[in-house]
This record gives sequence, structure tokens and C-alpha cells, in this order.
Amino acid sequence: MDLRLLRYFSVLADELHFGRAATRLHMSQPPLSQQIRLLEAELGTPLFLRTQRRVELTAAGQALKAQAALVFQQMERAIDLTRQAGRGHWGTLEIGMISSLMVGILPQALRTFQDRYPDVKWTLHEMQPAAQQAALKERRLDLCFYRMGQTDAELVSEPLSTEAVAVVLPQGHRLARRSRIALRDLAGERFISFKLDQSQFAHYLYQSCIEAGFTPTIYQQVVEVQTLLSLVRAGLGIGLLPESTGQFGHAGVVYRPLAQGAPSTTLYATYRKDDASPVLQVFLGIMRELLEAPAPAS
Repeated sequence: MDLRLLRYFSVLADELHFGRAATRLHMSQPPLSQQIRLLEAELGTPLFLRTQRRVELTAAGQALKAQAALVFQQMERAIDLTRQAGRGHWGTLEIGMISSLMVGILPQALRTFQDRYPDVKWTLHEMQPAAQQAALKERRLDLCFYRMGQTDAELVSEPLSTEAVAVVLPQGHRLARRSRIALRDLAGERFISFKLDQSQFAHYLYQSCIEAGFTPTIYQQVVEVQTLLSLVRAGLGIGLLPESTGQFGHAGVVYRPLAQGAPSTTLYATYRKDDASPVLQVFLGIMRELLEAPAPAS
């Protein structure tokens, strides 16, 4: 059905007067009468009872008037959603992340995104970086966050922020009394590490120890930052983590900064080079906005 005919019908059904309806529609009365007859012919039933004194809706016309209102409401909703989607204010976003990022900029960005664009449905997927990359290329994820860049030609890795790496020690450890620790002073310690075959960050830290003059003894390899902290608290080893993970507030462990020249870590947002999603760009824009904002006064 031509929506113009339905629009002509709706105006006439409101006015019940051909002259007033034609005026609202910015047309003359004869073409309006012709369009209504075309609609009635298409539907196979009269929609109006016409007399010299008045125009009334038939039972079929009353039914169509009620349904036409719903059609126009849904059409307006469809147009609004289309415009919102084009601006990135409606849709979905599948986000991959590592557990250590649940402090800092990512939770802030998610809260801001939710407050500004409640019609976007986003979902977090806690995955190791290698699994994130695979899911991204398979289009099961739209955006990934982890601490090392990559060189895949199909992907873009955008650096967001850089922070220092700290030593995590059991509270009673002999080095816990120091205010700053040189990486080489950790030679001979047992390390709790993220899995070397799954984490480029863990491999980077391993190589940093070698460059400092020793090969670290990896006592246990884990996946989650909370597991690493729990094993350190139990006195089973020490760890190297981004300083921001100290916000987890794990009792029984202490964070100590490394001496000058120590490794640092950069947070990257990674996404497909060919992804033109407005929702993705809106979320990245919020991340950049928060990172550029001045730090609150202490």
C-alpha cells in the first residue's frame, strides 16, 4: 500500500470533511476524493459514507483509522531509530577486555557511555588477548582492550594511556620495606606470572627481566589478576603488574614502584580497520575525551 494514500485517509478520518482535509494536505478536493476512491478500490471495501451533509467512517474505516495510527507511530519510531543508529546512539557493542582493566579508564568510559546513550546495548567479554584478536577478526567482537599493540594489517591498535609497572609483594617480604626496587633486585625470586603463551604483556615482562640481567623463575602461571594477587598474598611468589591494579585493594600485598628505566605498559584499543560502526566511534570518542580531561585536583 502507498503510504501517501494512508496519510490522505488518516487526515480525512480526523476531519470528516473533504474541504478541511484537502486544506491540511495542501491539495484541492477533487484529487483527494480520487485518492480515497483508489484506496477503497485497493482494499475492496468502502471506508467512508458520503452524504450531502456529512462524511462518516464505515466499520472498515474505523478499523483502518486505529491501525493507521499504529503504522505511523511505528514509522516515526523506525525513522528515529535509524537516525540514532546513524549517529551511534542506538545499536550494540561487543567489547573484549582483560580482567586487570576493571579499574581506571574503562569502567569510567562504560558509565559515561551508558548515561549518555542508554539505547546502546553493550556487553563485556573477559578474554585473553589472543582470544580477543581471534574473536575480533571473526566479527564476534567489535572492540578489544589489552596492554600490548599488534601489527595485523586488518586491525588498528590505538594507544590510549601508559603507566608504570610495579612489583607486588607479600606484606612481610624482605623487599617490602623499600620505597623503590630495581628490577635486577628480583633475581632469585619466584614469580607468579600471566601465561606466557597467552599474554604478550607477560612475555614482555619476562624479556625485561632478562635485559636486567637475570632469567626470572616462573613458579606459577595464571590467567586472572585476582588469582595472581591471591598467590602473592599467600607468600608463594611475587608479581609484576600495572600500578593501577593496586586499586583492587587486595589485603596482604604491597605495591612498590620500580627504579628508573623499569618497564611500563600501554593500554591499546584494537578494532577492525574496515569497521565503520558509528557506535564504535562514539565509544572511542568517550575514551579519548576522558583521557584528555585534566586530572581532578587532589
